[in-house]
Amino acid sequence: MLKAFYLHDNQLSEGGEELITQWQTQGGHIWLDFYEEPAQQEAELLAKLGCHPLAIQDAQRDRRPPKVEEFDQHTFVLYRGFSHVEEHLDLKTMALACFVGENILITRRVEHSFGIEALAAHKSLAKYLRSPSLLLSKIMNASAQRFTDAVLEAEDEISELEDGMLTQSSDELMQRLILLKSHLRKIHRVQSYHVKLIDQVMEEELAFIDMNDSEVKHSFRDVFDKFDRLESLTSMYYDLCGDLIEGYISLSSHQLNKTMQLLTVVSAIFVPLTFIAGIYGMNFEYIPELRFEHGYFVLWGAMIGVASALLYVFRRKRWL
Repeated sequence: MLKAFYLHDNQLSEGGEELITQWQTQGGHIWLDFYEEPAQQEAELLAKLGCHPLAIQDAQRDRRPPKVEEFDQHTFVLYRGFSHVEEHLDLKTMALACFVGENILITRRVEHSFGIEALAAHKSLAKYLRSPSLLLSKIMNASAQRFTDAVLEAEDEISELEDGMLTQSSDELMQRLILLKSHLRKIHRVQSYHVKLIDQVMEEELAFIDMNDSEVKHSFRDVFDKFDRLESLTSMYYDLCGDLIEGYISLSSHQLNKTMQLLTVVSAIFVPLTFIAGIYGMNFEYIPELRFEHGYFVLWGAMIGVASALLYVFRRKRWL
C-alpha cells in the first residue's frame, strides 16, 4: 500500500500514486509511505523516483543495522522503528528505511510504525512537510518518545519484582526477571545503534539534511537526547535486573545451605546412635553385656546422653 501526502500552495492533499505525477509536474513537497507494497513493484517505483539500487536493496532487507548513506539524489537513513510492545518489555521493532530528498521524503516499512502513524495524523504535518529532513526528525522523535514511555512503564514492574524478591521469591519471579533482562539487552543494543546514527547525522555534512536550519538541528538534538537517555535507562534497568537475579540466586543458595546444615546436624546426631545400635544388634553369642540385667535401659540412657550432648554442642555453635 502506498500513501502519499502532497503539499502545494499551502494545500495538503492525501492520496496514492496519482499524487506523484501531480508533484512531478507542479512541484511542491511530498511524503510517500510504502507499507507492505509488493517488492518488485516497490523497487521499480523507488528506482523511478531516483533512489539508488544499493539503497533499495538495503531498504528491502529485514535485518540491517541502522545506517546513513549519501547518494546523488537522496540521503538514505535506515533505523529501527517502534511497532508495538508486549508484556515484560518485549518491544517489537522493524526496519524503517527513509529516503530524504530536496522536496521529498520516502519511508518504507513492512509493519505498523508508531512514528509514521503519529506524524500522518499530526496537525502540523503541513508545516513539517515543507522540510523533509524536519519531517524525518519528527518521525524519529515520535518513535523515540514511545520507546522511552514503554521503558519507563516497565519501571513499576521492576520495582514490583524487587519487592517480591524480598518477601516471597519464587521461580515465577525469577523467570519474569530473566525475560526482562533479555529484552532490556535487546533494546539497549538497538538504542546504542541509534545514538551513533543520530550523532553521525548531526556531525556529517549531508546534502539533504540541513543542519544549518536551527529547527532541524534542534529537532535532531532532541532525538539524540531521547535515544541517549534510552541507552542509559536500559543499561541501568539491565544492571538492576542482573542484581536482583544474583540476589535471588544468593538467597536460594543460603536457604539450601540452611537446609543442608539441618540435615547434617540430624545425621551427625544419629550416626553415633546407629553405631551403638549396630554393635549391640550383632548376632554373636558371647557379647559381654548381652546378659546384663539392666543393659537395655543403660544403653538407652547412653544413647540419649550422646544425643543430648551433641544437641548442646550444636546449639552452642549456633548450628541449630
